[in-house]
Parts: sequence; C-alpha cells; structure tokens
Amino acid sequence: MDTQGIASILDAAGMWVAVVLTLFVFSYLLGENAFYRLAEHIFVGVAVGYAMVVAFHTILASKLVTPAVEALSNGDWERLLLLLISLILGLLLLTKPLKSLSWLGSLSVAVLLGVGAALAIGGALLGTLVPQVDATADVTRYVARYGPRLGLFSGIVVLVGTIGVLLHFYFGARREGWLAGLRDGLVRTWGGLGRWFILVAFAAILATTFMSRLSLLVGRIQFLLDSMRGLVGG
Repeated sequence: MDTQGIASILDAAGMWVAVVLTLFVFSYLLGENAFYRLAEHIFVGVAVGYAMVVAFHTILASKLVTPAVEALSNGDWERLLLLLISLILGLLLLTKPLKSLSWLGSLSVAVLLGVGAALAIGGALLGTLVPQVDATADVTRYVARYGPRLGLFSGIVVLVGTIGVLLHFYFGARREGWLAGLRDGLVRTWGGLGRWFILVAFAAILATTFMSRLSLLVGRIQFLLDSMRGLVGG
C-alpha cells in the first residue's frame, strides 16, 4: 500500500474517532454515563499531554536548556547563574506534595505570587485603567467615527457610564450636613445608573458567550451530518 492510501485510511479513522467522541459527548444530554466520562477522560489526557509537550518545547527547551548551553559555550556566567536560579526555583515546586520539604516549595510560591502581583497591578494600571480613562476622555474619537451628533452622544454615554460605574463601587461613612446629603444623593442616583450599565455589559458578555457556544454546537452538528453523508455516499 502506498503512502497516499495509508494517509487516506488514517484520515478516515481519525474522522470516525471524532464522530464517535462527539456522540459520546452529546450523550450527556441523556444524563451522565460511562461514554461521556470516557470522552471526558480522553480529552483531559490529550490536553495534559499536549500541554506538557508544548511546555517542554516552548519553555524548558527554548527558555532554559538552549540558553544554558549557549551561555555555557560563550562563557556568559551571569546569564547561566540566572538560569540556574530559575531551574532551582522550578524544582523546589516539586517539593510541595512532601510535608517535610514543603517549606522549600513555599519559597518558589512566594516568588511567583510577588512577581504575579506586581505584573497584575502594572497590567491593570497600564492595560486597563489608563486606556479606559483615555478612551473615556477622548470624545473626539467617537465624533470622527460616528459623525458629529451620534459621536457626541456616544462620548457622553461612555463618560456618564464610566463615572456611574465608579460611583456604584463607592463606599464611605455617612456624614452630617446638606453638602454630605447632596453628595450621598448624587452618588446614590448616579451610582444606580452605573449599576444598569454593569448589567447591560454583563448581558452583552453573556450573549456573546452564548453565540460563540451556539456556533460551536452548529459546527459539531454540521460535522456529524457531513460525516454521515460521506458514509452513505451522498
């Protein structure tokens, strides 16, 4: 048998494996059963295996082994020391399941939490807060995109909604005086409007998620129909 024939047989086998596993997943509609659990376990196993291979090639090989060999051959001892520290911290994580040595893994966890918190705070400021403030204040962008009237209206809606959402999460102690009452009334009214903006945003996110899942469902059903047509020769 030539290579083309073997490739066609493998393609057909892979298609039927995909059809059977898809039917196993759809069997969950009738209740949890052994077929669904088998498909679930296969999916988890394949995903873990694929993740390990990707992690080895994209992290261990390209970020640790290859740079360490290059640093060792070039005599770059500072870079080699940094790579060894990274390797040691990674190996210390393997001691977490051991009760007597779990404190060693806590050192790596502390480094991960510290660096992760710093990156998260910096990312939230530079990637979310600052761009949101810039987008809220840049009303001319909406005017250039949607025209003078609709653009100005869109900019006002964004400005009012952003301030309302921020006021919705305002917490403070009640104070006496008519200015305090005016402030509390403004926060309560404008913050209540911001709550509706939050609900609309969550509804849009939910609708987008539902549409994406629906498109996946339609794609799998179309795959099953095409496979059945190929079986009967239609």
